[in-house]
Amino acid sequence: MAKFEIKGHGRDSGRARKRIYSAFDKAEALQMAEANGTITDTVHLLPDEPPTDSQLAYAKDLGISIPENVTKDEISDLISSHLEKDKLATERHRSFAKRYRVECTRFAGKRALFDRIFYALKESGRERELVSWYVFRVYRELVEGAENAPIREPDDPIIQEIAEQLQNDQPVIKSIRRYEGRDLIWFGEWTAPDGRVFTGGSNNTIAYKRTSQLLRKKLILSEKTKPVSPVQSKRSDRFDSRPTIPGKRSGLKFKIIIILMITILLVAVFLWLLKIIV
Repeated sequence: MAKFEIKGHGRDSGRARKRIYSAFDKAEALQMAEANGTITDTVHLLPDEPPTDSQLAYAKDLGISIPENVTKDEISDLISSHLEKDKLATERHRSFAKRYRVECTRFAGKRALFDRIFYALKESGRERELVSWYVFRVYRELVEGAENAPIREPDDPIIQEIAEQLQNDQPVIKSIRRYEGRDLIWFGEWTAPDGRVFTGGSNNTIAYKRTSQLLRKKLILSEKTKPVSPVQSKRSDRFDSRPTIPGKRSGLKFKIIIILMITILLVAVFLWLLKIIV
């Protein structure tokens, strides 16, 4: 989280003040200063803290390649991702964290990032955001992580419409709160290419059943936008395998059918000609 040095004077006392606030951005720092009774004159963004000697030594012992100009928070994420074997979050997932004003660095692990988002949204007063995030994650499961899925963001009107229906459903809210953040990456079980079985969030909860039911009523997936298979998409997410191209399998079946029909026709013509000759 960024640190801002704010200089000004007290609203009531008129005395000069200089305070440092840890905030997500400048606007939040100004709000914090105002809440503290400070009339701001200047705002200065302080540089990020460099890594400590102990952090650098530990990262070196772990065999981590240390990027140039790495910050204290970044190397902390690098160490955590390495120890937990947590694949780095993508730029798209980091944009979700930014949307919800959740702190993360470019080296945050994906599971850690999902945990941070969920932890922040479980705070009192953020129920609507919590539900919309959950609905969006269930949607991503239903479309099997397809890159060409029509809904790309939690702010999509369909996601928000369903979230509005669920935000006051207390059994659903309680059910959502029982998950962990990383549970929302994928739901159910799947098998990795090496035979290992992985388990995601439960798809037998009140929250999942109710959410998926509402989503299925709203969505009609055409064959053209049919997503890749669950195994392929989850391999892509977890194991960096290349997913099947949507629609490619159905196109291959069509070609095979055409080839068979042509072959049958040629055989029939050959038998007819043979009968005439004989």
